[in-house]
Amino acid sequence: MATKQIKPILSRALRPIQDHRIRIIRLIVQFIMFGLLNGIIFGIGRIPVLLPIAYPTGGPFSTVWNAFEGLQYLLTRWIFPYLAISVFILFGTILGKTTCGWVCPFGFFQDLFRLIPIKKKKVSKPSNKNLSRIGMAITIFILMMSFIIGVTFNNSGTKTAFGAGKDMPYSTIDPASTLFGTLYYYLSWGMQSDNFGAEIGQWTFVFFLRIIIFIVVLVLITLYPRAYCRWFCPTGVMLGFFSRFSIFGLRINKNRCSSGCDNCEKACPTQVPILQYDKDITNKMCINCGECIDACKDGALKLKFRF
Repeated sequence: MATKQIKPILSRALRPIQDHRIRIIRLIVQFIMFGLLNGIIFGIGRIPVLLPIAYPTGGPFSTVWNAFEGLQYLLTRWIFPYLAISVFILFGTILGKTTCGWVCPFGFFQDLFRLIPIKKKKVSKPSNKNLSRIGMAITIFILMMSFIIGVTFNNSGTKTAFGAGKDMPYSTIDPASTLFGTLYYYLSWGMQSDNFGAEIGQWTFVFFLRIIIFIVVLVLITLYPRAYCRWFCPTGVMLGFFSRFSIFGLRINKNRCSSGCDNCEKACPTQVPILQYDKDITNKMCINCGECIDACKDGALKLKFRF
């Protein structure tokens, strides 16, 4: 009798875990990956590996290279970025944007902000799609600027005329670089200085621009889940070129869907129009986070290799 009474109690207690099992697993993976990517703090050395994640190569504890930064750096030195492009093609066509949802430190940061108890906002489906074009424009502009810097370097052997952005133009305004690099270094230097107030007056326009952009991004990701990922991130844009052809991703079985149910779309942090697809979800904003799978009570969605 006691056992029969305990079972429903355990079932109720474990229900939140069962209902959010993928989210919990993903948070654990994100936490582990954050530790590995900041491995220098644990004594792990830098590894000559490029990853398609929003994380600064020059971060104080970074163990890997940011693929988009590598792409810019090579272009500004008039070297064709075979390796960086290959990384985007490889990850995009095999895993889609899984690294955005499960590995990226700035994505993890945005997911933590999602936990702030403020009512989240949504935009219309057309607006969501149109806003994502901002990221496309940013990416094209940065690649063009990197190319121009590379031409100048090839002709004159110098890049000094381009100031702080001469090696990796986007890093001068990248909010991930600001969070994981700039803020650490300035605060570290400030705490080690006896004249920190005077140093503030010497900070450049670029620094204040970075802070303003970072604050704007903080507000957006607080109100709109994963706003930076879906609307602005160049790394996401580069992966998005190839993710629609990925062999790993979401698949929906419409035969199992309940009529009128849209729980999957309500749960999606990037507002992917899941129900518009008949089988494979190939939307470039899908980060394979699995939130829709947790939300679906019919078992109509799965993350799988789509051969």
